Amino acid sequence: MTFKELKNKIKEEQKTLAQSIRNGKSGRKPVNRNKDNRQDFDNIIWNKYNYRHRHIAYCQFFNNTSYEKIENPREENRPRSQKIDGLKDTWAGQLDEALRDCA
Repeated sequence: MTFKELKNKIKEEQKTLAQSIRNGKSGRKPVNRNKDNRQDFDNIIWNKYNYRHRHIAYCQFFNNTSYEKIENPREENRPRSQKIDGLKDTWAGQLDEALRDCA
């Protein structure tokens, strides 16, 4: 997989996660819950957690953005660095071997 293909694949996954979060938010009020948004409502916390960590990893992996420019959370609300590093390692493993040797 090329660098651009991987970047586009991850962007699409992020868009899907964002859509699930929006759909889950609409089901917060019991009157608005239905079979279409029930699954997203049940998984909204997990989806938000995944989106946040994937966004940070994406910015650092593809754009070399420093963490301070991505977000500035409170001390007790820091992301898990193991999760972010794991995502970056997984993505690096998906790149073609020739691309990894050049980088």
